Amino acid sequence: MSPAATPALQVDDLALSFGGVKALDKVSFGVAPGNIHALIGPNGAGKSTCFNVICGVYRADRGAVRLGGNDVTGMHPHQLAGKGLGRSFQNLALSMHSTVLDNVMLARHCRTRGGFMAAGARWPSMMSEQAKHTARAVEICEFLGIERLLHAPVGGLSYGDAKRVDIARALATEPEVLLLDEPAAGMNAGETAEVAELIKVVRDALEISILLVEHDMTLVMGVADRITVLDFGKVVADGTPAEVRNDPEVIRAYLGEQE
Repeated sequence: MSPAATPALQVDDLALSFGGVKALDKVSFGVAPGNIHALIGPNGAGKSTCFNVICGVYRADRGAVRLGGNDVTGMHPHQLAGKGLGRSFQNLALSMHSTVLDNVMLARHCRTRGGFMAAGARWPSMMSEQAKHTARAVEICEFLGIERLLHAPVGGLSYGDAKRVDIARALATEPEVLLLDEPAAGMNAGETAEVAELIKVVRDALEISILLVEHDMTLVMGVADRITVLDFGKVVADGTPAEVRNDPEVIRAYLGEQE
């Protein structure tokens, strides 16, 4: 990122405590436009907490979150979706009895005039808009290779296909910044390699920025342009994969103090 470039996503001095325990302690980092940025760290490092503050699930005690230079601190998740922030979920927060298409369409309401309730109206103008949103949802599913599953209930899909539906739903909000919460969780090596390639394809084809939380270091080192490392709620390293891999603080965070 050049000095003049405005970060696609910027967090500044985030702090949050739970019952006196500091979950986040002055966390700051920026995601450059068009970059894949990984947020990593050992269990309990604060990754999920930071993710949830950015997404509006938690409200920080202090600090700011900016999207494209605009302050979005304290906004609710549905407001952030309308501002260009999309996210996937580690635990697949999908409607398992609904079809793939219905799940993806649920995410289009933030792009519908009048919102979710208007999307079900039978007025000619709304029906025309609904047709456009349906076409876009189908297009996204085709892009992710799940068009054959459009009318299948999500509950009957393989785990890998359900993960793609989750990403499709996030993309249906037309995000400028996409947050991926452990996209390779529960996958074998082959599936993880496919996800890694998919992440790069999504970034390149849609020209969006991606922030991902992930435990699989092979995936992280293979896709990330930059990595921020948290430990006990603090940033202990921030740099390229090569820089982070050899950083003593990162080695200590993951392996403990070397004798």
